[in-house]
Amino acid sequence: MKIKISGQIIRKIISSSILSFGLVLIFVFLGCSKPNNEEKIIARVGNEKITVLEFEKMIENAPYTIEEYLKTDAGKKHYLDELLKEKIIIVEAKREGIQNRPLVKKQFAELEKRLRENRKKLQDDILLSEVLKEKITIGDNDIKDYYEKHKTEFDKPVELRVSHILVRSEDEAKRILERLKKDENFAKLAKELSVDKVTSVKGGDLDYFGRRQYVKEFEDAAYNLKNIGDITEVVQTQLGYHIIKLTGRKQLKPQRFEDVQTEIKQAIEKQNFDEWLAKISKKYKPVVYHELIPKNITEEKKDEKPVK
Repeated sequence: MKIKISGQIIRKIISSSILSFGLVLIFVFLGCSKPNNEEKIIARVGNEKITVLEFEKMIENAPYTIEEYLKTDAGKKHYLDELLKEKIIIVEAKREGIQNRPLVKKQFAELEKRLRENRKKLQDDILLSEVLKEKITIGDNDIKDYYEKHKTEFDKPVELRVSHILVRSEDEAKRILERLKKDENFAKLAKELSVDKVTSVKGGDLDYFGRRQYVKEFEDAAYNLKNIGDITEVVQTQLGYHIIKLTGRKQLKPQRFEDVQTEIKQAIEKQNFDEWLAKISKKYKPVVYHELIPKNITEEKKDEKPVK
């Protein structure tokens, strides 16, 4: 029984009998030529062709539900037949000049623009990956040393629960702090004034968290709070200015080195990255045209944790 490749409506409406006749006429195998593997042509319909490389990629990207079937000769033949149906339609569409229609040209232009943007992003990602692998390196000894230096944290780990208010300016944060010192309700002010839209609806609540989960400045300030209900002074991070309130504390079981090795590695990598970035940032002065920033992209995703 032949397996139909789902999601291809066009393929379903082509008569298999017409196709079978067409394939006899159109199938052209070029056994006499010896081009490179990437250029070897399996089949051609007019000026449209399917190379060995293209066919292999198409097989790789086929739905996993037919993966085993496509490993068989019958499966490959069937899939090639389906691809040739598409080529027949493409050739006919070009013959009718559909590619020259204004709407189609516009769609082509939009596609080319997206491809250029994606190409640039992929190139940037490669550069970032390579430079980070080169600059941010740590060894097994670094991880073990970190564990020993912070052994108290791992022998008696503590998780905190805090709420916070985040604003953009230090002056505004100081004004809010003064209001809190006059016993105004923290949760109410968080709902009214915090720019962290994820937590403001919950009165600023961040739930429980442990060491190495948030940025260092935020974490250190929170862990320096002694009593439930205490609040910090104004704390600056790269996100803005925070006021933090301690709302809960709980003791956890001791953590063995093997259990936290990956977590420590990530923490050291982040610390090394932050230090390296701060160092090289002194060489450059970014220019930002704030007036051009779209106003509709500032909404936070509901599942984001804002100070990680």
